[in-house]
Amino acid sequence: MSRAVLYKRSEELKQRYSLYGMFASMFLIVTMLVGGVAYASSNLPVYLSLNAAMASGYGPGIFAQSLLTLLSFVAAVAAAFLVFLSRSTTARGEFASSSRLLYAAITAAGLAFIFASAALAPPASQVLSPLYYAYIAMAAAAVALLVYAVFLLRAVTSYYTPRRK
Repeated sequence: MSRAVLYKRSEELKQRYSLYGMFASMFLIVTMLVGGVAYASSNLPVYLSLNAAMASGYGPGIFAQSLLTLLSFVAAVAAAFLVFLSRSTTARGEFASSSRLLYAAITAAGLAFIFASAALAPPASQVLSPLYYAYIAMAAAAVALLVYAVFLLRAVTSYYTPRRK
């Protein structure tokens, strides 16, 4: 294949990665919003007060689970921001920093999934709304989307790797 054809494919892959990064960022934001609605519709916000958690008989466990759920929203927003930054650095050709940002986004999205999953254990599982399970599924799907983004980024950078002559 000629060098011009390879360059054209690389530019097309770069554009595809950019669009996919935007989609992944928006999906993470929507995931966080669904999680916020699920969190608000369940009884977990009541237990953000340690006094209310102790008075309810659930103890500090439900307080910690409610707090971890809130931290999962923060981690999801951080992951969306990191994916957006990775997309921007890829457009400028800074592939090393783009890769690091993408791996940081995967870590943040994984933490969001783990923190959100903490509420599935008792005692918080007794007060969750059914919508919360959709949030957990969307958080897992967000991690899978970001893992696929790594493969897209590798395809983009394959053109720029040195070749043997």
